[in-house]
Amino acid sequence: MSIVAILLALALLTALAYVVLWAPIALGLTRIDAPIAMLAPELEGYTIAVLSDLHYGGTIAPARLLARAVRLANGASPDLTVILGDYALSHWRLPAVSHWLYSWALPRMTNALRGLRARDGIVAILGNHDYDYGADAVVSWLRSTGARVLVNECMVVQRGDARLGIGGVDDWTHGRIDPNGGCASLAPEIPRVVLSHNPDGALELAASARVDLVLAGHTHGGQIVLPFIGAPMTDSSVCGASSSFGWVARSPVPLYVTTGVGVVLPLRINCPAEVLLVRLVRA
Repeated sequence: MSIVAILLALALLTALAYVVLWAPIALGLTRIDAPIAMLAPELEGYTIAVLSDLHYGGTIAPARLLARAVRLANGASPDLTVILGDYALSHWRLPAVSHWLYSWALPRMTNALRGLRARDGIVAILGNHDYDYGADAVVSWLRSTGARVLVNECMVVQRGDARLGIGGVDDWTHGRIDPNGGCASLAPEIPRVVLSHNPDGALELAASARVDLVLAGHTHGGQIVLPFIGAPMTDSSVCGASSSFGWVARSPVPLYVTTGVGVVLPLRINCPAEVLLVRLVRA
């Protein structure tokens, strides 16, 4: 074998090791501003830390990855921290294996998630993988970590006389999406942020409902994003190859999709894992 062939083989092995072993756990903090119409001055700069698709066990160092996600979120001193579902690994065709993986993962995640800190608390919703294990069991576990679980429900945060609604909807594939984003009881002048694990949940929201922002995960950003092509797979109808994460232009409502923290298969190319920090600003 020639020296050139040996060097080429080494380069390919190095690249493979990077995208499989390092890239999935190279977690960073992404900051964005989200414009909200008629946002009260008291809520200007309100920050939301977003953790999605933890998929504990999907990388070579799941405990390390989760601990870093918690440190990044807490280090941003958010007003609210939200977790957008899919907490461990599963497959709907393998119920016994899925049950074992979740039973193994959830207790190992408990202490780390109990360490999350935010002024207005921790809010969580459900994803499709959580239904493979059992929605009720995941809800019970989430509550044991101190999180408030929203399934087609809404919570209200307040700063002085100003109020902000935080709605959480059910999973798009396994549950039922409330067309009002869980916030039907709110007065129309109150701005609201809707949490949906699947970006396609934005398509189920009523045109008459006030929705200032939807935060979603599920796609993992595509995990593989190629130059000029984008993400070959997004597992979402509203997210195309060029909009597997970030702001999704073809959504009927303002929608931002995070690349998420974890992965099911340990592989990321040009699609870094992230904790997302959203700062609300007046439009």
